[in-house]
Amino acid sequence: MWYMKNKKGFQVSGIYVRLRGHKLNKEDGDRARKGYVPVLVGQEEMVMERVLIPTKLIDHPYIVSLLELSAKEFGYHQQGLLQVPYDANCLKKMVHIISREKQYS
Repeated sequence: MWYMKNKKGFQVSGIYVRLRGHKLNKEDGDRARKGYVPVLVGQEEMVMERVLIPTKLIDHPYIVSLLELSAKEFGYHQQGLLQVPYDANCLKKMVHIISREKQYS
């Protein structure tokens, strides 16, 4: 384990150093808010929309089936944001509906 000094002169473990100033690629878009997973959703590559899915919904059966569909379509080694071949408006409605379910709220 290694240590370094932060701006205030305190030693910080290398494991817990927060990286600042990391530049995102243009295709990655802005950073997602904490607690959300950004995905690119759309039927065609040219018409993909960035949608934020709450992390608490990732284990919902509908979201899991979409992730499996994405793996079949694009493989497990996607670069950048996860792509899901689905209608963006339908996904937004689905996320809204399942986030209102008691076990996911």
